[in-house]
Amino acid sequence: MTTLRNTLLATSLFLCIAPTFAQTSVTPSSFAFSNGVHPTFSFVFEGTDVKYVESYWRDELKKMSASVSVKKEVIAAGALLPQVSPDTVRILVKAEQRKNSPLLTAHVAILTTAGYVGPTTNERAYEAARAFVQQHSTALRRQLAQQEITTAEKGLTQLRTELSNLQRERERAKSSIEKSRQRAAEAVTDQQKARASMDELAPRIEAKRLEVAQTPSDAGTKELNELLKQQTKAQDAERKALETERNMVKKGEELELQVKKHNDDELLKQEAITRQETLVRSLREKLDAIR
Repeated sequence: MTTLRNTLLATSLFLCIAPTFAQTSVTPSSFAFSNGVHPTFSFVFEGTDVKYVESYWRDELKKMSASVSVKKEVIAAGALLPQVSPDTVRILVKAEQRKNSPLLTAHVAILTTAGYVGPTTNERAYEAARAFVQQHSTALRRQLAQQEITTAEKGLTQLRTELSNLQRERERAKSSIEKSRQRAAEAVTDQQKARASMDELAPRIEAKRLEVAQTPSDAGTKELNELLKQQTKAQDAERKALETERNMVKKGEELELQVKKHNDDELLKQEAITRQETLVRSLREKLDAIR
């Protein structure tokens, strides 16, 4: 849960700063590959890493190349790009990202029989190569944007589930409060019954004691003991009912505090849901804007 919340927070923060760094089209650049510095088409991505970007290009290049190797960079040999060259080409891809930076630059170099494609290359071949890199960079941007939406939607679903759980817990607590009040009221009635019983027994016990003292008999003693047992039973019933009343009152007070806390938590959760809904809408707009 913590990881998901951190991801959502990072996404929210990024939306605030993304317009400053957003890149929508490839730009001419150069990069020092393992076999030298070559002209490239570069594209800046956000919210991803080197491994993901290079894996994307590796998988795409496999569809059009005789072979693809991954060592210091992704290298596609015997790639078919007829719009760029009638012969097969070699494509080099390398992504670079500074430590702790949310931004990543992907460099794509294309080697034809006429050399590496760059600003001084034949205009038709250059534009075709640029369009090729643009197409895949845009597709990757959409893929990343869709992943952001998926993560945000999962977070929204989680928040809604948590809100639903809070609401159920609040309703259970309110139901328990009512039951506690009923039990407390029943305990008060039980106390009244026990006291009434003790009030009724008191004069009978006193009279029986006097009788046994004046005229001792086994039958009288037995009757007195029975009355005393009833008195003890009534006293125990009163004590138990009093304890029940106190416990139910205490429980009701605790449950009322729980309900108040649930109300506060629900308010905060609803605010979080509103923010998350805004985030999802923003991410959808971001995805729709990628062309």
